[in-house]
Amino acid sequence: MWQPNKPSQNENEYFARQDEEWKRARRSQLDAERTAKKEHPAMACPRCGGNLIERTVANAVIDVCDKCRGVWLDTGELDLLAHISPGQMQFLLRSLKDEE
Repeated sequence: MWQPNKPSQNENEYFARQDEEWKRARRSQLDAERTAKKEHPAMACPRCGGNLIERTVANAVIDVCDKCRGVWLDTGELDLLAHISPGQMQFLLRSLKDEE
């Protein structure tokens, strides 16, 4: 009996699992690097000198300035943000705008 959806469904599940595993591993690696680099609890904004506040979005940890609302990403964070859904990205952008 021919089942047209079965192989592609298995492939989708496989790639979704692979993607989740990659995001978990990358998040763990970035957290370890961030912990190793942290010398000062409050980092200064490169643009205005304000305090950078960490925010977790999906699997990424972004830094948001409390004064100029600048958003700063560590190495590899953009790769993680590229894997969030368009709805999550819109929510993130709206929440950053609403904090002004």
